[in-house]
Amino acid sequence: MSTVCDCPFDLDAIQDQAWIQRVEFHDTIDSTNDMAIEIATSGSHPPGPPLLVLAAEQTRGRGQRGRRWESARGSLAFSLLFTHGTPMPPRRIPPLALATATGVAEALSQRLVANSVSEARLKWPNDVTVNGKKICGVLVEPLPPAENTPAAVVIGVGVNINNQIGADLANRATSLATELGTNAPLSDCLVEILEQVDLQVEAWSTGDPRLHERWNRTCQDLGRQLSIETPGGHVEGTCREITPDGHLVLEQPDGSLQTVVSGTTTDGQSI
Repeated sequence: MSTVCDCPFDLDAIQDQAWIQRVEFHDTIDSTNDMAIEIATSGSHPPGPPLLVLAAEQTRGRGQRGRRWESARGSLAFSLLFTHGTPMPPRRIPPLALATATGVAEALSQRLVANSVSEARLKWPNDVTVNGKKICGVLVEPLPPAENTPAAVVIGVGVNINNQIGADLANRATSLATELGTNAPLSDCLVEILEQVDLQVEAWSTGDPRLHERWNRTCQDLGRQLSIETPGGHVEGTCREITPDGHLVLEQPDGSLQTVVSGTTTDGQSI
């Protein structure tokens, strides 16, 4: 466990209360996902509970499709490294991202609702919003096995907690502190998020059908008209559901249904 004197986290409490194997903390880091990938390729993290890579500040964080993710001090920037015996099928990645985002939304909602603030919502495919503004992004990166190293998957999470949201982003991003009107304890928020992510990832791993129901119940876009950029072009339609595979179902004006495997809503931005 790496520490510095001004660490904003109670690392011992996080280690004791969370389901992780250990914490690797860095005051400033390029990317927690990149560090987790480096550890995975070294073969030093065994199968079992995940390794938590945590940073006070991330200078080159990234979101979906390589977009930049700002991770200033006061935010949560962390990655979970899971090592496992067999490669993860690509079809399992979208549901894992949704399960993680659902866990974050559940944890944030507990604090928000307790303070009479609107609950956090899921935005397909991997974001969490509050009052329509982005508060969290999730990036899942699978790693195939290599010589002397097993397969692994890295789940990167960035959550705006106490960090300042710039004026240029204020119309589409928010933070927990902004919504609550006061700062929140970083370590407590992290533990709460990890607890909920654990529950949802366990549901994902066992194929619990209630997870699919939860992310649809949490989704902000059901019944809304969406405009989405996909690898195959632009599509529009009314959002009807997110499937168990993590795909988005849009209803066309003629009543037909179109399934979108991957894409980004045209107002979607990585903050």
